[in-house]
Amino acid sequence: MTAEITRYVSWKDARAAIEGHEVEIVNSLGIPWRAGQRDHIRCPYPHHGGADDWRLNSKGRAICTCTGGKTDSVFDIAMKVEGLDEEQAKIRCVEIVGRTDLIRERPGDGQFQATDAESLLKARPERRDEMLPRAYLAHRLGIDATAVLMPMTPVVGLKGLGYYDPPRGKGTGKPVHVGDFPCAVFGTVDATGRQHAHRIYVAPAGAGKADLGRGPNGIERDAKKSAKRVGEESTAGRSVIWGDARRAPWCLIAEGIETGAAVAHAFQAEIADGRAYVAAAINAGGIEAFAPWPETKRVTVAADRDEAPKIMQPEPSRRGEQAGRIFGIRNHKRASVAIAIAGEPGTSTDWLDVHNTQGAEAVRAGILAAVAYRPTDEEIRDERQRVEGLNNLAQAERDYPLPELDTFTLTYKLTKTGRVKAHKWVKDEEGQLILSPISTPFGVPARIRYLDQADAYGLRITVEDMGGRCRAIDVSRADFAKQGASETRAMLYAAGLRTEDDGDLIAVKVLKAADPQNEIAVVRTPGWHSLDGSLDRFFVCPSGEVIGAPDNQALELSISSRISEAVAVGGTLEGWQAAVSAAASVTRCPHWALGAIAGFAAPLVALTGLDTCGVNLSGTTSGGKTTAQRLAVSAWSRAALDKRDSLLQSARATANGVEGMAARASGTILALDELGHVTGKELGKNIYSLASGVGKSRMTADAQLRASHTWSTFIVLSAEKSLEEKVRGDGGEWYGGMAARIPDVDITNVDRAVDQAVMARIQACDQHYGHAGPAFVRKLIELGYHLQAEQIRQAINQAADKLAGPGADSAMRRAALPFAILINAGLMACRFGILPANVDVKSTVDWAWGKFGASTDAAALNPEEQAVNSLRAWVAERWDSEVLPTEIEIGTKAPNRNASAWYDDTAVYIPAHRIVEAAGGTLKETEIGRALDAQGLIAKRKDKDCNFHTFVPKVGRFKVYALRRAEFRMVGREESPFAVHAGGRL
Repeated sequence: MTAEITRYVSWKDARAAIEGHEVEIVNSLGIPWRAGQRDHIRCPYPHHGGADDWRLNSKGRAICTCTGGKTDSVFDIAMKVEGLDEEQAKIRCVEIVGRTDLIRERPGDGQFQATDAESLLKARPERRDEMLPRAYLAHRLGIDATAVLMPMTPVVGLKGLGYYDPPRGKGTGKPVHVGDFPCAVFGTVDATGRQHAHRIYVAPAGAGKADLGRGPNGIERDAKKSAKRVGEESTAGRSVIWGDARRAPWCLIAEGIETGAAVAHAFQAEIADGRAYVAAAINAGGIEAFAPWPETKRVTVAADRDEAPKIMQPEPSRRGEQAGRIFGIRNHKRASVAIAIAGEPGTSTDWLDVHNTQGAEAVRAGILAAVAYRPTDEEIRDERQRVEGLNNLAQAERDYPLPELDTFTLTYKLTKTGRVKAHKWVKDEEGQLILSPISTPFGVPARIRYLDQADAYGLRITVEDMGGRCRAIDVSRADFAKQGASETRAMLYAAGLRTEDDGDLIAVKVLKAADPQNEIAVVRTPGWHSLDGSLDRFFVCPSGEVIGAPDNQALELSISSRISEAVAVGGTLEGWQAAVSAAASVTRCPHWALGAIAGFAAPLVALTGLDTCGVNLSGTTSGGKTTAQRLAVSAWSRAALDKRDSLLQSARATANGVEGMAARASGTILALDELGHVTGKELGKNIYSLASGVGKSRMTADAQLRASHTWSTFIVLSAEKSLEEKVRGDGGEWYGGMAARIPDVDITNVDRAVDQAVMARIQACDQHYGHAGPAFVRKLIELGYHLQAEQIRQAINQAADKLAGPGADSAMRRAALPFAILINAGLMACRFGILPANVDVKSTVDWAWGKFGASTDAAALNPEEQAVNSLRAWVAERWDSEVLPTEIEIGTKAPNRNASAWYDDTAVYIPAHRIVEAAGGTLKETEIGRALDAQGLIAKRKDKDCNFHTFVPKVGRFKVYALRRAEFRMVGREESPFAVHAGGRL
């Protein structure tokens, strides 16, 4: 006899051949799908056909509501649409793409029948023996085959089907082929239409169950097996059905196909006339999970009696009765439930045993005598807990949507302790798929596109924190590449994720593959932003509120950049206005009104593109400097020094920390309290860094340039000393640029004895905050001012020119800019009705400008004059100790070795290499020379084009600056080396 020829394609070849041709294949299968299409279509699967349910994802895999969350390959699609088995589906797909060269032939040996439900129930005719299932049930019931009532669900008999033991040992070993045996396959279904199948390996001609011998563990092999599960959804609750379950009002449910056949045989009259249907669950768990069809009004559970003691289980399990009662507590409100337990107490009996020993009438009589189910208090309590767990499960699925993956699936399930956790399908020691917990709930509801980071992508992740609350975090996808995604894992753990075994690695693996369809446009810093370079801007508040964005665009501030709810908004705008009004009513404390005005400056700074700037409030303690800062910050948030995300912070921070604070305050305000916490050198660096608006450039571990912090804000500092005094006092170098960027406002003479009742009203800004700043921006946008940035900038420049006065140099005009910004912002806030009417903006800012003009910081705006004054001080401090005469007394040793400079009757000689140090270090040597020449201090020159000289009498030849001795008015050692007159000249 010629052996059957089997055509086949290896999985490796088949997968490689179809890659990239998925749309072509589904079109050839009659499915109208276009490349790039995103809309759902009607499901093409014969058992479903749901409208707008089916789609092909970007990876060429299909998903539908009927697939229970899993995805189907094109092979799965071919199997379902055309009723093919696995081998046929592979051949069909490679034929569609023209790769028939991959198809091989080999002699058939009966081992190539796929064992998933659809393949088994649609096995090729030459493999079938249609009488086998009927013969098997007749043998088990002890009746003639013609008397067997067959199920309405599909039934197939196979002449031979491979039986396999699980792989030996752990790892990726292959299942061990035991042999081929006749097999009866029974299709199962549930009330929603989901299908599966169950295998029963039988003896030849169906004469009982097959003798499969003992497995490697010494235990007899089980002749009953579920069909191979395609995907990872649970098949619990699917049953073999006798009768019309869609219409019959009475359901009789039994445990096991053979027992169900016995019950059906006893009640075949009721089944025939449509009064009843029989459902055979595969096991006791199937009874618990069974859901009656909608038309069912009455259910009788034909339960096994499991009361006989066993060697390994002396106490009876009562598993059948327990399953019936669990079904009852879950379903007694939707249908009347009764339970009939087979046999006599103390035995292990099922209704098949009753049928075979006492006949069909005994089965009928026993089931008709079923006892109505009545729930106990304990069952009610347990069911309430179960339903609560299911509700928690549904809530987790909504709040923490798990991504769709192609290689494996995560799903939520209740643990034994009633906790909801994400589970992964794994194989147990017997090769069966089971769900294993990996972590507490986490999900990816949306992807993120960072508008201010060149459209880089990230993910919005939700995590169940340790308090059971839903917490959202934003993660850049670039972070996945950093040191094994350690930063991402740290963020997940910080948000409260708890994992089991390698759950954190699985979570990161899931996040790397996540591709959610929902997209959110996100910015990482608050302040003004625009879409695609548009002039129509929108504003993002530190709280996350977005003002003026297009209605059709989902826009957000990154969660990691938002200030917390605890400091974002509190009280009312009217409450804040009352506090500001109380502050403005104190006549000798104009710095409080200045603080309130400063809260509105940054939106104008950012809108007009001006550099970050601000003011420093200086003066001895208890003058209300921090109160002024609180009033400024409360326009946008609670001024809470103990909150790390407040806009009021201690100046005690690293350079990186200051950059982060400035970025979080972009477009609003940054207040740094108590500069005494930092050194003068650090302060000088921070001033220039803050004014630049850009943080340091830093490299990643892979030598790539990190994205730097950026900001545009207004700064209010506070210190007991002026910035110039602070920087110089700590050994730092003071430059005029520092004074121009953050001018000093001395509050020394303010009222320090304000009535406590008034102070209490002012401090109410700690309860009313976060309203005024957003209200200011809303009004700017409402009036269209956000489209008039150039006009506002011109108004600010004009106000700066007016403050600086006619003929002012660029340094003085720059120093006036922060005050000009305050004037414009304050007047706008008054016109908008946000600042109270008793806030006199112009007088307040004029007072502050006057305080700056009288400060030592203002002198730094003329670096030439400052350099000459420093030079005079240097000479005076060193006269006759380091600045020595060129003439020495007879008999004394020349002191030139200890001299830093020399003098004679006509000049003071300062070496060129010391002139920069002597002049305070603010100017270069050539600039100092020009300043000395401009003030007529040069006594001798090398030539007319030089400001330096090359000879010191009686000392030697080298480069020096020879200054007029007469200018120092030095007659004798008792007289001061110089006297400074008004204007800095002698």
